[in-house]
Amino acid sequence: IFGSVQGDHPMKLYSVPLSPFAARARMAIYAKKLDQIEILPPPGGGTRSPEYLAIHPMGKVPALVTDDGVVIPESETIVEYLEDKFPAISLRPESAEDKARARLIVRVSELYVTPAGGALFGQFNPATRDQSIVDASLAQLSEALVHLNYFLGGGPYAVGGALTTADCGLVPQMFFLNVFAQAFGRPDLLTSHGKIAAYWAHVQTDPIAQRVLAEVGRALQERMAPQPSA
Repeated sequence: IFGSVQGDHPMKLYSVPLSPFAARARMAIYAKKLDQIEILPPPGGGTRSPEYLAIHPMGKVPALVTDDGVVIPESETIVEYLEDKFPAISLRPESAEDKARARLIVRVSELYVTPAGGALFGQFNPATRDQSIVDASLAQLSEALVHLNYFLGGGPYAVGGALTTADCGLVPQMFFLNVFAQAFGRPDLLTSHGKIAAYWAHVQTDPIAQRVLAEVGRALQERMAPQPSA
């Protein structure tokens, strides 16, 4: 069911810093102290290069290549694989109910929050902004956050008192929600949802989350920096 890469290679994750999905996989790697996994950009200059498409034909990140050359795509699949492969430092909650909550939180984020925010990426520039798209997307996003707020555990982390797989999925998402709140003058986007606001305030103090947020933040600054004229 998976692709493969010929040869015997150390395990590696193909990633780009700005992708929230790649950030999810990196966060799991950092939290589980899997220093043996090499984190690399896609070969050939990008995700659409022939070199990378030969590894992962969908041309997306992240993609994990195991020691045996098996290629595992999709951030959720990668995080779950790492949990199964390296159980010593577990990011899964203990009870079956909390495991279900962790999966549900990420599912709600992916199915409702991410699509609602997707249209906002093309609206950062005020000169080309379509305010009707902004207003509709923010309304949809606010509704999605009501549901996410409901399912959050209410503890310092997404589920309980320790970092879990749910945080790996949620922290990169929260970074971009905060960017949207600032860019579109909507501080209430986060603060009007009590559990989300408390979660975001706390999770930024976690060293693993800080590392991932710093990576994504630097990548966004580079992306938004003015390009030198030819």
